[in-house]
Amino acid sequence: MDRVPGPFPGTPERALIVEDDPRVASLHRAFLETEGLEVVGVAGSLEAALEALELGPDLVLLDLYLPDGHGLDLLPVLGSVYTVVITAAKDVPTVERALLGGAMDYIVKPFGRARLREALARYRAFRSLRAKERVSQEDLDRLLARRRIQKGLDPYTLERVLAFLKGGGRTVEEVARALGLSRVTAWRYLEALRLEGRVRAESAYGTPGRPSRVYRLEE
Repeated sequence: MDRVPGPFPGTPERALIVEDDPRVASLHRAFLETEGLEVVGVAGSLEAALEALELGPDLVLLDLYLPDGHGLDLLPVLGSVYTVVITAAKDVPTVERALLGGAMDYIVKPFGRARLREALARYRAFRSLRAKERVSQEDLDRLLARRRIQKGLDPYTLERVLAFLKGGGRTVEEVARALGLSRVTAWRYLEALRLEGRVRAESAYGTPGRPSRVYRLEE
C-alpha cells in the first residue's frame, strides 16, 4: 500500500492511534496534542487502521489486542512509519515479534506519563536525523542503545532544555529562567546532557572575576 507522504519539515508531526478502548485512546490523543502533534486518526480495529494509514502519519501508537485481529499484523504495512507498541502483552514471543518486525519502542500497560514522554523523546531524536546529511557513530549509539535517563530526570524537560540550547550557548541561570526551573534543577539537566556528550560546557567571564559556565550543543 502506498502511503501519502508526511508533512514538510516544520509542520506538526502527525500521529495515528490504534486502540480499541475509547478511554485509553482519548488519553493518548490528549497527551499527543499537548505535546504539539496532530492526531490524524483514531482506529479501533485493523480495518480502520489500514484506512487511516492513507492519511500519512509520522508516528503510530499501536495496541495489539484488536477486535478483528492482532496489531502486529500491521507492522509489515507500516513500513517506515515510526511505531510505538502499547500493550498489556508481556510474553517473550510477542515482544520479539514486535521488535524484530519493526516496532521502535514497546510500552507495557499500565504505564506512567513519563514513559510515554520518553518514547516521544526517542521518536523526535530519531526524526532529528533527517536534518543531517550524515550521522556520526555517537548519533547512532545514542539512538540504538536507548540509554536510560538518569533517575529523577523527565525526558520532556530534557527535550525542552535541548530545544532552548539550539538558540546558542546558555548559562544555568538563563536555562532556569527561560524554562521556569530552579537553578539546581537546570544545572542537573545540563550536566546530565554534558555527561552524555550531547552538550559541552565552556568557561565565560561576565562579572569581573566571576567565571560562569556556558552550555552549548555539541556539533
